[in-house]
Amino acid sequence: MDYVALYKLSRLAVLALALVAIAFYLFARKRRNRLELPARRMLEEDDR
Repeated sequence: MDYVALYKLSRLAVLALALVAIAFYLFARKRRNRLELPARRMLEEDDR
């Protein structure tokens, strides 16, 4: 394989791993509740 192809493949793999790590960090169970709390509060205020 060419070195440029290896570089591009490894760069794509690192990007994919970073995006998956960010998604797991944001949507972890205990963090999800804290993340969605302001949205729920706004919806409750609209119902009043």
